[in-house]
Amino acid sequence: MDPLKALRYRFVRYCINRAYVNIDISNKPAEFVNLLDDVVDELRDLEHVLSEDPGKVEQVLTGDLMDKYRVLRERDREVARALFAGILRNCLDLEEISESKLGETIRRLLAEIERS
Repeated sequence: MDPLKALRYRFVRYCINRAYVNIDISNKPAEFVNLLDDVVDELRDLEHVLSEDPGKVEQVLTGDLMDKYRVLRERDREVARALFAGILRNCLDLEEISESKLGETIRRLLAEIERS
């Protein structure tokens, strides 16, 4: 399968949802949980951009995804790092993506998140 197709069809269901379910929000205030839910919903909406214009995939990852990371990081660095590193790792679990040029971009973004 083409890496872009793999990302398009599995971005929400595998990459995002799988990372989101592993985030511990048990001791977080409701205001933060609402913000987290909003960020995750906005990330899920990026799937439409990936479907409409496959040429924007790298821009979505390096721009939109990282912008959402920075917004969440301002409120809770640990949760932001766990969520976004999880999303990127889940994407790299997909062989079609990890072995493509897109995998290089994702690894670079993952390293940036882990350094911050």
